[in-house]
Amino acid sequence: MRKESTDSSCAIAILLATYNGEKYLREQIDSLLAQSCQDWHLYVHDDGSTDQTVEIVRSYVRQHPDKITLLDYPSQGGACRNFLSMLKHVEAPYYMFCDQDDVWLPEKIARSIAAMQEQESLHPAKAVVVCTDLFITDEHLSVTEESMFAYLSVHPEYIRNFNDSGASAVVTGCTMLFNQNAKESCLDYQPAVIMHDCWLCHCALRQQGILYAIRQPMVYYRQHGNNSLGAGVSSSAINLRYRIRHFKELYQYNMSYYRMLSALGYGSLLKYLRAKVLYRQRIKRGYY
Repeated sequence: MRKESTDSSCAIAILLATYNGEKYLREQIDSLLAQSCQDWHLYVHDDGSTDQTVEIVRSYVRQHPDKITLLDYPSQGGACRNFLSMLKHVEAPYYMFCDQDDVWLPEKIARSIAAMQEQESLHPAKAVVVCTDLFITDEHLSVTEESMFAYLSVHPEYIRNFNDSGASAVVTGCTMLFNQNAKESCLDYQPAVIMHDCWLCHCALRQQGILYAIRQPMVYYRQHGNNSLGAGVSSSAINLRYRIRHFKELYQYNMSYYRMLSALGYGSLLKYLRAKVLYRQRIKRGYY
């Protein structure tokens, strides 16, 4: 194991938060090792696994000591805190979050870093978050939906500033590449944080940052029943009947989401609801 705070000599620090992930972990790490772009270092922090997860990671560290580090500090008590804690222990020019049960396509890092460099040239000194679409798969990696963006009616191009950001949790953590400015925007995280990915995205937008989406799927997003957060319910299924049946859950989620935004000084609940309406109008008319 390495010291508690680690500087990466590679351009990209991949942050993998693990917890009882022995079943699929090897496939994920192998997909990283197969990337066409190899300018990365993988940092793993385990959150108190009781299975063979840590031993699997240690075996990869022994095989690839120049590519993989197992961080040694206390458990954080959940995926959100685990991911965010690693941002305080690792330094690099760029960062990616990595789930323990997915598989990355070989060009994921290369495509993401190319988009990042383009956006940074257009928006110097800005916080930049790049994300991609995903294939939704079953536990055997058979594709069930060709596009998670289409499945959930996600349109990152209509989220251009912090005022818009109340409309949608548009970024899935395992698709993200973000720069140092984006990282620094989110380090002072609050108890109201729901999940690491949407928190970082909203913090970056609050700092007038840039959200850029690659609309090509770059991840096999495995759904197996034990995901911290899964692919959710398709946009077409969320009709009036669904909203009535699941009113309590939808209300609780929206209030939790609004409290997170309020911790960043977002504004009134009316503003939050208005952002959702405007987002749907943009989707319907096809432009911002």
